[in-house]
Amino acid sequence: IDKRMLHRIPMGRTDLFKNTIIKTDNPLDVCILVDESGSMGSYTMRSARRAAISMKEALSDNEKMNLWVFGHTADRDTRGDTEMTEYWSPSMQDRPMAMGGMRAKYENRDGTAIVASADRVKAQSHTPATNKLMIIFSDGDPSADRYRGRDAYDHTASCVKHVESRGWNVIQVGFAGAREGTMKHCFKNWIYVPEQDTLADKVSKIIRKVIKV
Repeated sequence: IDKRMLHRIPMGRTDLFKNTIIKTDNPLDVCILVDESGSMGSYTMRSARRAAISMKEALSDNEKMNLWVFGHTADRDTRGDTEMTEYWSPSMQDRPMAMGGMRAKYENRDGTAIVASADRVKAQSHTPATNKLMIIFSDGDPSADRYRGRDAYDHTASCVKHVESRGWNVIQVGFAGAREGTMKHCFKNWIYVPEQDTLADKVSKIIRKVIKV
């Protein structure tokens, strides 16, 4: 990540990430998962959307990386449902501007979305022996029908551990509204970004720490 440029994300720049974000001999599967719950609102959703677009623009042409971008919401039409939207994948070439449609919607069943994202990447990835990195943009607690409070935190934490046992490194990037106690309960690797001008430094440091580059 180019730390000198990333702070310009709120101004709409999309060339903020270096293609050499990670130097590794092994291919890397990267999954960006964006919380599209109603609490993300307009400003927070705009920040998460621009950050995700910037990463996609920089990483999609890197031969060593396979990139997926998903959004998730819940309970829109049927209680108990989790809705996943695929905004980018290695095989998706027909909707290059799809990520501009990310918006705050309904509820968020985080644990279910995390496992669903890992499953989709597994089904679509054809590169053997890859490293795997999931970056989650979120603003707060998991919250959906019959999915709130401690039970939701515990479920999310167990889902994170499950995908980590399958080879994933998982990082939560918490925006406005995220609480340290909840992030610490649900995730081993997390950062809170209260101000956009700190995003570059914090994301760069935690990615390098987690994947050890």
